[in-house]
Amino acid sequence: MPLKLKLPELKLKESPIVLGGFWAALFAVLVGGFALLLSYSALPARVPLLFTTSEELAPRVLLFLIPLLSLFFISANMAIAEVLLRKGDQAAGIFPAFISVFVSVIMTVSLVSILKIFPIPPLPLENDIFEFLAPTAAAAVLGIALTYPTIRIARRFKLLDRPHGPYPKVRAVPRLGALPIFLTFAGTALWFAGASSPLVSLIWGAALITLIQVVDDIRPLPPLVQGAGHILAALIVVAGGVGVDYITNPLREWLGPDFIRFDGWRIPVSLGGWSHTITVWSDLFTVLWIFAIVNVVDWLDGMDGLAAGVGAIAAAAIVVISIMIGTFETALLGTILLGTLIGFLPLNFFPARIYLGGGAFLLGYLLAVLAIFSGAKTGTALLVLAIPIIDAAYVIYQRVRTRRSPFIGDQTHLHHRLLEIGLNQTQIVLLEWGLVAVLAVAAVWFKGFSKLAAIGLVFVGALVGNWLLLRKPASKGRKAAAP
Repeated sequence: MPLKLKLPELKLKESPIVLGGFWAALFAVLVGGFALLLSYSALPARVPLLFTTSEELAPRVLLFLIPLLSLFFISANMAIAEVLLRKGDQAAGIFPAFISVFVSVIMTVSLVSILKIFPIPPLPLENDIFEFLAPTAAAAVLGIALTYPTIRIARRFKLLDRPHGPYPKVRAVPRLGALPIFLTFAGTALWFAGASSPLVSLIWGAALITLIQVVDDIRPLPPLVQGAGHILAALIVVAGGVGVDYITNPLREWLGPDFIRFDGWRIPVSLGGWSHTITVWSDLFTVLWIFAIVNVVDWLDGMDGLAAGVGAIAAAAIVVISIMIGTFETALLGTILLGTLIGFLPLNFFPARIYLGGGAFLLGYLLAVLAIFSGAKTGTALLVLAIPIIDAAYVIYQRVRTRRSPFIGDQTHLHHRLLEIGLNQTQIVLLEWGLVAVLAVAAVWFKGFSKLAAIGLVFVGALVGNWLLLRKPASKGRKAAAP
């Protein structure tokens, strides 16, 4: 019989101030390490180290000792803080976290100061990237600052996840993830990007989805009510002038025009002093696109941190593509969404202290609209979100084939079937994050027909994998359960 060890729960997770301090210290170290990696090849063979004069030079590889020593110092202080917290001394536990932040910032500043001594050629898009650091950091800080009180409020009023439908074994965890994500994104976006008409319509639609999903997290609403709310949110965006007027024809080198246009059929509408032009096919395509991505991302949200991590990767892809094609306002909104999710993820990763809940619908809505804003439109989003889209298609097929409603949840999603073959939650989440990251790089790299071919290969490969691999454990389970 194999020996099973049960590790004790860390007390650091029960002290938000202490845990936040160590996260801040780690962030400072990562900034320094990232700066060193980017500039390492341009450094001379010998450089000054900390507290040395220009005559006392050392091999440049020793610069990596600075972030490594910082990480060692943080780890040692985390161990000290854990001991103090286990003894019930909350006030004393804050001191190691404070010291870690102080030392990490000093070491990072010293490292950057050394790097600035030398003329390092500018990196591609360097100026653009630095412009986005402030909104990303602001969103991350605000995100974690709003998520903590949301958890406290939810626990105070017992707004926790409970056994429901096909999920009889769930933990009592708050489900109000939509609230801090909306407040963080909307507040940071309005502060840094200003109140343009498309952004205001995006935020109004996001507010509607947040309201509906917060209500649903408190008292479940029928799927039809939620779906109607998602369509109405998409219509708000369309009324604000946002839409997909055309998509690039991936077969344009061999067949048809360069673009497939949806803006040919226009109907002007006037009501009092308000006027609007309905672009029929464009508006219809936009509404269906938003509705589909909203629900695809929600179906992905079956494990701690899975949907939020995938959303962060997709947001990063939108940022890169927006910079490449010159839509910098969308890149700014993408970095704000990325920062929002970075602030939310530490409390949503396994074991989660807060679930996305209805926030998964909100995340899908934001990704769908930002994909339209960026000019990347459908092809890029289809490739980045190929895994959850394929999973959704497979689940719908299985439910319809067995004469069940496609809108009633069950445990046939990809992450459920990966659990059946023996992977744990963390392994599954990291695996899916890795797959989505690879697809995001492909979405940025490939163009035109290459992107279409990549989408086709991914879809075929994933469907074959579903059929050949993931159905076998389930079949064994059904045989074992048979009388």
